[in-house]
Amino acid sequence: MDSSLFFSAMAVLANADLFPFLFALVIGIPSAMLYCLELSVIITNFAHFSSPFFVLVVVRTVLSLANYVFAFFAHRFGKIGLFLSVYLQLPRIVLAFLLFVGYYAFHVENLLTAFLLLNRCTAILCPMNYEKLWRRWLPLLLAVTFILPLPFTVPIFNLEMFVHVQNDNFTFTLDDHKTENELNSTEIAALSAVFFGIVCFLLNMATLFAYKLRPHSQKPNDQTEHKMTIYTVATFFGQLIMAIFMIFVYMTATNFVDEQNIRYSLLQKWFDINLEQDDILFLANFNQYPWVNDLSTVVIPAWLLLWASTKMQQIVVKKIKFMRCSKRHGGVVVPNFVRFLRIHSAFISREQLAICPWLLYIPQGCHPSLNGKDSP
Repeated sequence: MDSSLFFSAMAVLANADLFPFLFALVIGIPSAMLYCLELSVIITNFAHFSSPFFVLVVVRTVLSLANYVFAFFAHRFGKIGLFLSVYLQLPRIVLAFLLFVGYYAFHVENLLTAFLLLNRCTAILCPMNYEKLWRRWLPLLLAVTFILPLPFTVPIFNLEMFVHVQNDNFTFTLDDHKTENELNSTEIAALSAVFFGIVCFLLNMATLFAYKLRPHSQKPNDQTEHKMTIYTVATFFGQLIMAIFMIFVYMTATNFVDEQNIRYSLLQKWFDINLEQDDILFLANFNQYPWVNDLSTVVIPAWLLLWASTKMQQIVVKKIKFMRCSKRHGGVVVPNFVRFLRIHSAFISREQLAICPWLLYIPQGCHPSLNGKDSP
């Protein structure tokens, strides 16, 4: 293929800042809202979601939502040139913190994805006692998850961060003044992506192999385990997309300095392309960050979790029905008080109804407590 045609196509992607941003908003905002709703469902109904699997899901959900929010400040506003004058006034430590959150969340999500796959594998191999084993070791695994990435991300606060304004004098990225022997965050992220990609691939193969050997049944618990396994494997592919993106960032970013103190990238070194061509390739890839990040961290996990958990579906539908019904009737029903009224409705006197006539108009389907049983 003609290289000039290839770089012309890449130049189109390099200059297309707005479309990836808007596309990410379209797929990301509804998914993030659903993810928040699912998080609240798990926390408020923890008796139904107390397994180690859902504890790992909660931790990853919190990290993913934090990463989603901070990504606007660390990358997305810069890609469309928002608040440039404000960013130019920010101290170095604030810029470093924005970069730190992104890399830290990336490493933690890699670890959590591996642990979720390990959880599914052990659930298939040891269905009788895997819950007991995971409850015993879960605190240690969570401690490892949060502590292990720190040596590779905390040194970001020592970098000489600055706002790199692009050639259009409008868009910008967060960068640092490269020096020899400094922490190369993109290199560490790329190596982490390769390592966990291999580990998770092997865990996927082990899980699928164990699932093939296991006798199947149509019991609800077995169907739920099957869906949770599909959920975990599919979210791994979401993380794999993000990992490939990080590898391309590492290959195109000018992270290296030669003897003349001139910055260069791996692609320049390997394929002898000039700096302008490398910038085109870097921006063509980096502009896709908003939707790639959203797809891997909130879109795939949020919608697949709703599909995989029948209990989650039931509670989410009840919550949506309750909110719509409350809005239609102009108020919010207090659950405990409504339950009391249902039990003692036969003993409400005419005088009480005269004082509070609205008791007659509490809609029947507005809360799970009105349906003959308590909410889960």
